[in-house]
Amino acid sequence: MYFAQTFYIITVIISVKCSDVCKCLFKIGDREFELYRLLVKKPRRVEELAEKLGKDRSTVQRCLNKLVNCGMIKREQVVIKEGGGRYYIYQGMPPEELMPWLNACLERWYREMKKAVNDFRGF
Repeated sequence: MYFAQTFYIITVIISVKCSDVCKCLFKIGDREFELYRLLVKKPRRVEELAEKLGKDRSTVQRCLNKLVNCGMIKREQVVIKEGGGRYYIYQGMPPEELMPWLNACLERWYREMKKAVNDFRGF
């Protein structure tokens, strides 16, 4: 039984993808990560994203706010010259800009896990 559990944990760890790491570290779900991937390829408005994903505008807006707050995307205001008004364009941060932060988080996590395992001796 112990070996089977260990093997399962190792299998899970081996099959981790970058998207899994991002979702864990940024505390986002599949929908937010899908939006991020779209926005890395091309900046878009909320309406475009809602139509492309077949989701309600308010749902997409909530996901975008979450991504802006965690730093995965940026929002730029565009002022409409004729007739006034404004809208926002969202753009995903390039992966190479996020990687240093992701690596720092993973290193900190690893140090904490290693410390926890070493503290297990005093249990």
